[in-house]
Amino acid sequence: MSMNYQLLLIEDDPIFTFLLEKGIKSVELKGEISNFLNGLTAIDHLKNEFSRENNYVIFLDLNMPVMNGWEFMDEFEKLGNTDNCLLFVLTSSAYQQDLDKLKSMPLVTDFITKPITEYNLKGIKEVVEKKFEK
Repeated sequence: MSMNYQLLLIEDDPIFTFLLEKGIKSVELKGEISNFLNGLTAIDHLKNEFSRENNYVIFLDLNMPVMNGWEFMDEFEKLGNTDNCLLFVLTSSAYQQDLDKLKSMPLVTDFITKPITEYNLKGIKEVVEKKFEK
C-alpha cells in the first residue's frame, strides 16, 4: 500500500520554486504540491489542515520575508512531529553555527545547501519512500 503525502514548498524565490518543482517531478517524488511564499502562510495553512492521518514533506527556505524558516520551525514544533513529517531545510547559508543548530533540531530531517540538485532530490525521495511508503 502506498501512503500518500503532501509536499509543502515554503520558499519566496519563484525561480528556485520552479526548479524545485521540476526536480521533484523529474525524480518522480509523487505527492500534492502546495507553494507558500513565507512561513506565515504555510503555518496558517497547517493550523487549518494539519492532520495525524496525513504525511507531510516540507521544503523550507530559511531566509524569507514576513516569517522566516527559523520562526516557522518554532511555530511548527507546537504542531508537527516526526511521525508524519519530514522537514528538509533549504539553505544558502554555509554558516557552521546555523548548520549545527539545524542538526540539533529534532524536526529537521536534513538540510540541503542551494542550489538543489537531482542527486539531492533522489536522496530525499529515498528517505520519503522509506518512511511513508511502507
